[in-house]
Amino acid sequence: MKKILDNLIINIFNNIYKFQQKKHQKRMQKLKNSILSGDIAGEKFYSSTNATLTIKNNSDVEKKANKEKIESLINSVLKNSKDDPKKLYDYIRQAKTKVYILKYADKFLNLIKEKEGFIYPKKGFSALYLNLILEHKISFKTDELFVLRSYDINLYAYIYQFYNWYCYKMKLKGYEEDTQNKFKNVFDICETDKINLLSPEEILTLKGAIRRDIEAINFVLDFVKNKKIAKRNHDKIKQGVAIRV
Repeated sequence: MKKILDNLIINIFNNIYKFQQKKHQKRMQKLKNSILSGDIAGEKFYSSTNATLTIKNNSDVEKKANKEKIESLINSVLKNSKDDPKKLYDYIRQAKTKVYILKYADKFLNLIKEKEGFIYPKKGFSALYLNLILEHKISFKTDELFVLRSYDINLYAYIYQFYNWYCYKMKLKGYEEDTQNKFKNVFDICETDKINLLSPEEILTLKGAIRRDIEAINFVLDFVKNKKIAKRNHDKIKQGVAIRV
């Protein structure tokens, strides 16, 4: 029964994130269509009314190498945590990111349109609200932080958030505070005429954030697939069945 439930959870997670990935791709197409653009794989030419912006991509080989290095480091941390969320959040605390466990976290976060888990740095009213609740102090600025109801959370959801947090701490492009604030509003932007008001620079910013989010989704999907394969092989070893390495 437990095995059936585990497979059901994994399948639901896969379907949700595949759907999310498709939605991201559609948004990206809307963003690209809002201005005239050149070849995405090579140099990019962004035309507005008064100017043309040309930007060269970094080497694809270099990007792939950096991505593989980051994912290798994240996998190493996840392996050491042994699927124990508490160990993972202890690691996060050691990296100077605060983690708060509050019984009704989801409810009070709804008031500032935030979700349980990883929260990027805040300024203004949202920061004041968080500081009053979490630190009992008055301040209009927060660092990045985690807010959870408990450590008993979905394995794949916290891996997705851990991936984003790790890349943020590595200061990768697409995870800047202003970028993420714009990215959170991408649903509204893409569904209204506001997209026509975006500058070429803002288009580039959103493109980077969407790409990073898709990378996080793909990382989790690969993690799920590898975990299932490892478990299957482990079960075969226990049964005395030879496996091919």
